[in-house]
Amino acid sequence: MKKTILYGNGLNYHPNTKDKSITWGELLADIMNGQVFITDFLPNTLAYERIRLNWNRNSHKLPHLKNRIKELLKNQPANSYYEEILKIDCDNYITTNYDYAINKTFLNSNKQNSETNNSSEELYSIRRNTSLIANQEKVKTIWNIHGELSNPKSIMLGLNHYSGSIGKIADYLKGTYDFRYKGQKNEVKKIEEKLKGNLYDEYSWIELFFNSNLHIIGFGLDFSEIDLWWLLTKRARLIEDGLINNSVSFYVKPLSELEEKIDKEKDDNKKRNQIVKLETESRKYETLLELNVDVKEISSRNGYSNYWNEIFETIKTSS
Repeated sequence: MKKTILYGNGLNYHPNTKDKSITWGELLADIMNGQVFITDFLPNTLAYERIRLNWNRNSHKLPHLKNRIKELLKNQPANSYYEEILKIDCDNYITTNYDYAINKTFLNSNKQNSETNNSSEELYSIRRNTSLIANQEKVKTIWNIHGELSNPKSIMLGLNHYSGSIGKIADYLKGTYDFRYKGQKNEVKKIEEKLKGNLYDEYSWIELFFNSNLHIIGFGLDFSEIDLWWLLTKRARLIEDGLINNSVSFYVKPLSELEEKIDKEKDDNKKRNQIVKLETESRKYETLLELNVDVKEISSRNGYSNYWNEIFETIKTSS
C-alpha cells in the first residue's frame, strides 16, 4: 500500500534554521498585542478566538490578524529534514503548516524543478494542494490542510474555522460534497462506496486517511486538532465494519523521557505543568491505540539528528 506522510511544525525546528522559526507560544505572544493572558490548559482554538475578539476591538489601528500571522511565518526556510522526507517513496504529503518550507526545499534541489498551486478554495482546505514538478511531470503533492500563507483567509486557527471544516470533511465522506472547477460541477461518492470498490476520486487529502499507510511526524496531535481526531475515530469505526486495512503510525518520544525531565525539574510551577503534560500525553497514547493507531516511540536521548534519522529510516523501510 502507498505511503503518506502527515507532518507538523516539528520539522521546522532544525538546528541550523530554528532561529528563523517561530513557536506557537511566540506567535501567540505577538498577536496578543499587549493583552496578555495565560494560555496554559486552554485549547489552542479557544486561545485564538479570545485573541481574535480583542484584535477586532482594535481593528481601526491594526492590520488584519491573519495578515499579521502571514508576516510572522513567511520567512520559514528550507532545511535538510525536508530533503530527507522528499527522498521517501511517497506521492502525498499532508501538512498542518501554513508555510512553504517543503516547497522551497524541493525547488532549491534543482533549478529545473517547479510547482503548480492547484487551490481554488477561498476559506476551507478540503482540496487545497500544490503539485511539485520535476522533468515536467508531477512527482509529489503537498496538501496544506489548515490553509496557506498565500491566502491568509484560509489559515485555520480558531474554533469557528475548525468546526466549519469538520462539516466539509463530513460532507466529503458522506458523499454530499460537491464543487465547481472550471465551470464544471464535480460530485463525490460516500467513503464506504469508495472503499468497497477500491475507486477514489483523489480530489481530497481526506481519502488518504483510509486508503494509504499514514505516517504522522513532527506533530503533537493536540486534542484541539478536532478535525484529525474526528477522522481517526471515523476510520476506527470503518475498521469495525471490515472496510479498511491501512495503517496509521504516530511517531513520538517515549513518555519515559518526559518522566526523566520531571524528575530533574527544580521549579515547582514548571514541574506541575510537566506532570499535567505527562498525564495528557498518556491519555493521548492510550486513545490512539484504541483507535488502531500504532504509537511508535523513538528516543531522542542521542540527540535530535539521530531521532529524526531513525524516524526517516523507519518510514523508508516500512511496508
